[in-house]
Amino acid sequence: MVMTDGLGWLGLVFLFALGLSTTAFASAIGLAGGALVSPVLILALGLKPRVAVGTTVVGVFAAVLSASLAYLRQKRVDVKLALLFDALDVVGVVLGAYLTTVLRPELLAAILGAFLVFSGARVMAKAIRELGEKGASRGRNSPAKREAGRRGRPGYRLGVRELTIAVLGSLFSGLASGLLGLGGGVVDLSLMLLIGVPMEVAAPTAMFGMLITRGSSVVAHVLMGNVKVELAIPLAAGAFIGGQVGPRLFKRARPEHLKLAFSCVALALGSSLLLKSLTELLRTC
Repeated sequence: MVMTDGLGWLGLVFLFALGLSTTAFASAIGLAGGALVSPVLILALGLKPRVAVGTTVVGVFAAVLSASLAYLRQKRVDVKLALLFDALDVVGVVLGAYLTTVLRPELLAAILGAFLVFSGARVMAKAIRELGEKGASRGRNSPAKREAGRRGRPGYRLGVRELTIAVLGSLFSGLASGLLGLGGGVVDLSLMLLIGVPMEVAAPTAMFGMLITRGSSVVAHVLMGNVKVELAIPLAAGAFIGGQVGPRLFKRARPEHLKLAFSCVALALGSSLLLKSLTELLRTC
């Protein structure tokens, strides 16, 4: 199915449904979903990669904005933590873009892949352990505690070590974005979970933290002519609604199940990056 020359109503419905379904799931676990949308636009609509990425960025920004507003209404976003994880994002993006001229991107891809595999495995092990603790599980899921968890975010404390990791993590997230073209949400969320931020806070905060970087990406791609407006509008409309659905799913799901879902995404993405980058590095040695 190639529709690059024009869209019928079936094409509009397809894009709307793609934006809604992808971002509804992704925003429920603190991600944007761009890594899923771009390949579909390339394979199903025959778009050039740069146009697919630019169009996806617009749709993803609509989802990020929508989900962030929903999570803010739920009082689940730690704004200060989000700003810490964005502190060096711009520096990282600029440095990453520069490094594309002097370093092989496969090197960072391998490092990032290994980190995501490690993070995904740790988060999955912790989620499975929590599910196995029947006594604690019954306490967490009592009606009173479940209702309290829906009203806001749980309490937690971060020390100097954790806050330092947050700032340095923002640099790593920016590097991944600038050198590999990946969104930093999966990196930020992985780090938040590793330093002990509860899933009930980490996912909404990671989503909110993407607002600034995604907004700047929209401006950049529009200026470079990478956005097909006729495709971006229905995609963004579906993504905006998906961004409202995701936080509702998040509010009703158990944190352990959300961690398992995220760990599966991190393991799949990390394994793919690691395998692809190592294959390329070994091939050219």
